[in-house]
Amino acid sequence: MKIVSWNCNGAFRNKYGLVAGYEPDVVVAPESESPDYLAKCDKGVPCENHIWDGENASRGLSIFTFNGYQAYVPDFYNREFKLVLPVVVYNSVRCFLLIAVWTKFVGQARNSYVAQAYNAMCFYDKYFTGNTVIIGDFNSNSIWDEKNPNRVKHEALVNKLAGDDFSSVYHQMRREAQGHETQPTLFFRRQKSRAYHIDYAFMHRSLFGNLNDFRVGRHDDWSGESDHMPLFLNIRDRV
Repeated sequence: MKIVSWNCNGAFRNKYGLVAGYEPDVVVAPESESPDYLAKCDKGVPCENHIWDGENASRGLSIFTFNGYQAYVPDFYNREFKLVLPVVVYNSVRCFLLIAVWTKFVGQARNSYVAQAYNAMCFYDKYFTGNTVIIGDFNSNSIWDEKNPNRVKHEALVNKLAGDDFSSVYHQMRREAQGHETQPTLFFRRQKSRAYHIDYAFMHRSLFGNLNDFRVGRHDDWSGESDHMPLFLNIRDRV
């Protein structure tokens, strides 16, 4: 199963071809258009399912499925968390829970980016299984924890997920500590001098034995289209 997560910086309808060559089964696309918006543009994305949520029809959170994979939003979806969207993805032989993330700041420090993700994980943890993947744009890194002492810390989110047997795929593979990442996922305003690691894939530890590959896109390849780099995750089916 191949999953791509990419904050596309809008106009995904014109950028889908850039990830299509990876032959993804699932694409998580923050800052992408709603199905109704795409219909008005008369330019869709050739997918099995397109699930979307957001407040701006041109820039919400999309999950697209391909290659026979289907998806639906479970009845436990809680729109209180902006935006953390669970979907059940399945085909004839596999079913897993994907939690797509594009956190948004909601007015107050207690509702910061990382607080949205942390509170969502505390709510959804009862639904976690060994076939759960959490992926997207978290807008968070532990380098900012001490600058915001009154907010929920990124460390708290990582520790919460660790307690539920989830690890960041990047950090597990690269053997790098949180806050010491050598490969950025964001080049703010596309500047190499303002580089941060804020996009993550967390996977249940029982899935790591089935991990085929994980990569982060490079600035030279992707910065012409977005300030975020895509995440490419490839998980072998269980046997």
